Amino acid sequence: MLQRTVRIFLPAFLSNLKDTIYLKGYYSVSENTVVVYFVEYSNIEWKYSGNQEDVIYGFWNLTKKEKNLDILKNIIVFTYQSHAPIKHITIHGRPMDFTNNCILMLYEYDKIKHTEIKFQSNEELMHLQSLIQKHRNQIEIYEELYEPLFVPPFWLSYSMVGQHVCNYFNLAHWFLISVCRNKKISIKQGNLVLAVLVDILLGYLALQFVMINEKELSDMLMNMLENLVNSLYTLLKWLMGAPAGLKLNTAFNKMLGKYFSYHIQLWWLFLEVTGEKLEVILQLFHYIGYAGITFQAAIISDMLCIATFHSYCIYVYAARLFNIQVSGLIALLRLFVGRKYNPLRGGIDSCEYTNQELFVGTVAFTILLLLLPTTAMYYAVFTLFRLLSLVLQHALAKLIYLMHTLSIYVVALWLTNSSKVAGNILLEVVRNEDSSPMILKLKLFKKSIHDLVKSFTPPVEVPKQIEWTNLFSNLLMGNQII
Repeated sequence: MLQRTVRIFLPAFLSNLKDTIYLKGYYSVSENTVVVYFVEYSNIEWKYSGNQEDVIYGFWNLTKKEKNLDILKNIIVFTYQSHAPIKHITIHGRPMDFTNNCILMLYEYDKIKHTEIKFQSNEELMHLQSLIQKHRNQIEIYEELYEPLFVPPFWLSYSMVGQHVCNYFNLAHWFLISVCRNKKISIKQGNLVLAVLVDILLGYLALQFVMINEKELSDMLMNMLENLVNSLYTLLKWLMGAPAGLKLNTAFNKMLGKYFSYHIQLWWLFLEVTGEKLEVILQLFHYIGYAGITFQAAIISDMLCIATFHSYCIYVYAARLFNIQVSGLIALLRLFVGRKYNPLRGGIDSCEYTNQELFVGTVAFTILLLLLPTTAMYYAVFTLFRLLSLVLQHALAKLIYLMHTLSIYVVALWLTNSSKVAGNILLEVVRNEDSSPMILKLKLFKKSIHDLVKSFTPPVEVPKQIEWTNLFSNLLMGNQII
């Protein structure tokens, strides 16, 4: 007899049946192991074929002598008796010893048939799942990396609405090709469908709440913009005085205050001219908003960028001026220690300076150092405005991402203990005695909700994460935050 370890995967429900059941499956042989997968069963005897050499037939509780057994080279005969579940095993026409080197795995057929979780950590279970889905004419669900159909150009990245429309097209393309390829709506596609429906419903409810008094809303927005501009004027007057009791450079302070006030005045004139078109913008918001609350959030994000453009301009000027002064101070500090930056080598070299160079460098260092507090005050205030605007835009982008990744379908399947989300494996020893096959029961349980949400998230573009280390370094050096 052949001396190999035999592992047999058998549907668990057969252990409760006393009727004759005809089984069909597949087997694989390695150097020391034979693995048998029974994936088909019937009350009617199979039409045996000798063409498929990897096919094996099984007989559960065979009550009579079958005439065709002699022509089969690969067979296993089972009984419903738990103390002796296997009568004999024949592989390639030769009997095998199954007393001490055989493991009978009773698996939950329906759960493995319906689950959409791939058993990546167990090659045998993954092969069993593939065979069952193939037998049931189920299309295996592929999880290939999706490449977006439309990659938005760089200039479109400044508009949240433009990015959102591109992402919508890409998601629709992914949904269509996935459904056509898999011939079914899987959990990921179900998540996306329910998320879009919830998105549209929330958008409709928000529009009904906002558009009750459209004229009042238009007036309210203009009043908010006017109050924002007046607040900036008041803030600039405070900075042009002695903010927080600081004694700043008077001439330089007034020059910066008047320069920034002029930009605010220009922006307010622009808002007054375009304010008459605000009702048109609200109408656009009204029609596009029916596409979902995510479109409304994208429009609000773009409107926020437009409304705070003047404070962004002031921030850019202040940041550039602050960066020039800080860079100049760092360069002049090297002068006092006899160093200079070498752009050819990209490093710091030693250098001997003349008395005239040291005198000019000292004067320049003193001027930059005395003007730095005034620049730093404007830079700090308008940097806070910029950070607040970026936080709001990031929150709106996060809202859009969360709406598209709502895992309603997954949560519903998890709450109802659906076999589609069964993925945790538990092996239970049913019988383990000497001179008889070991019987194990393979049970599947639902995975944790965290793992399911992570596994079945649609390919939605993730918002850019805030890199806090780079952010703080840019703030200290006055580099522009985009």
